[in-house]
Amino acid sequence: MIRLENMLPKAFLVGIIEMVDLVGPEKTYHWIEAIGNRLAEIEGPGFEGARDDNINYLPVCPFGNDLVEFIEIYGERPEEYQQLIDFVKDQKEQSEEGWNYPALSSVVGILHHIYSKRRAELAGAKLLNLGSKSPVSETKEYNEQAIARSGISKDEVSGYLDKSFCVSKIEYPEEE
Repeated sequence: MIRLENMLPKAFLVGIIEMVDLVGPEKTYHWIEAIGNRLAEIEGPGFEGARDDNINYLPVCPFGNDLVEFIEIYGERPEEYQQLIDFVKDQKEQSEEGWNYPALSSVVGILHHIYSKRRAELAGAKLLNLGSKSPVSETKEYNEQAIARSGISKDEVSGYLDKSFCVSKIEYPEEE
């Protein structure tokens, strides 16, 4: 049952489905991108989560409980979510700068990545999304290009994902 107190996150999750059906995954991605950037600019510069030197990780998955509950209500992961995830993965693979894309394990990772990346930019840094873990299935996804650029091993990223849902490397301009 969708209760009033969690209607907005559920509305966003339904909105993703509706947008993919209406305009396709590419325009839906740009819609989410605009929302994430706007929210980051409202919030301002900074980083969320825990830090270990220049590694930033989130012990709690943003919207994770809402996503799990939504899929339980919906009955299965909506096909539109997979279409959107596949679109982003294709963009990452085709790009010469694939490290700029998220390691997606769920559709809510798109909003979180864009929001976090923009807040880092406002703080004068770049954020490389190295890996994420699905709140639904605990499946780990990695951004191999970001891992290679970061100088951190995939095993180290996996270790962070054992205790978190998203792992990023913070790069400052003087370190590049």
